[in-house]
Amino acid sequence: MSKKIGTTNVSKEVFDGLKGFEDVFEDYVKSEDYKEIERKERENSKVGEQYELQHFLEQENARLSALEVFLTKKIPLKMNFSQTEKLILLQMERKAVLKEKLSDEFIKLDSVFQKNLAHMMNSHFA
Repeated sequence: MSKKIGTTNVSKEVFDGLKGFEDVFEDYVKSEDYKEIERKERENSKVGEQYELQHFLEQENARLSALEVFLTKKIPLKMNFSQTEKLILLQMERKAVLKEKLSDEFIKLDSVFQKNLAHMMNSHFA
């Protein structure tokens, strides 16, 4: 069990040991010094809350600015000047060239690919 004196929790044993000093504590709790300390503690807690609120608002502002840039600049550019078709055609051409090179390597009997494939088959099934 504890009895609260001001903002400090004091156990029953400590409180019993302080018998006779209750008036001093009550006078201190009613004093201007104690009230000033409590006021500063409340202000400090408010400052922490204000910092958290300001931090949240700054992050939200940055997020909304990025969203605004995305919606007003990037999407219209994508719609008006899309590179998708050109990129697909370019990749299809590269794919065709690679297929041609690979098929040439498959057909040659003395190619590096054929030699490695023959070596793998011979070592595996010999």
